[in-house]
Amino acid sequence: MIYDKPVVLQKQNETTEEWETVLRLHARVNKTGGSQTFAAGADQFPARLNFDFRYCQVLEKICYQPELYRLIYRGHTFQVIDYDDYLEQHKTVRIVGKLYEQ
Repeated sequence: MIYDKPVVLQKQNETTEEWETVLRLHARVNKTGGSQTFAAGADQFPARLNFDFRYCQVLEKICYQPELYRLIYRGHTFQVIDYDDYLEQHKTVRIVGKLYEQ
């Protein structure tokens, strides 16, 4: 598996609410299955991407408080909506990110 897309992992400081960079790492990035939402009477299709990383302990912390983390990829910000360390094998981690809606 090739991990060649640069991604920045940020965590929100619980005291100041400022975003702080935790890691700069590389991922394999792919689109997830589509989903549809409705806002103001219009259909919207927010971008969701799968970010596959090599396992590291820092990523494991996301599992327990995903709302405190976000990913920056190609100048876009993604909310962490799912975390998967397949069978807790600590080999790869998949994080699903949803593009923050403006």
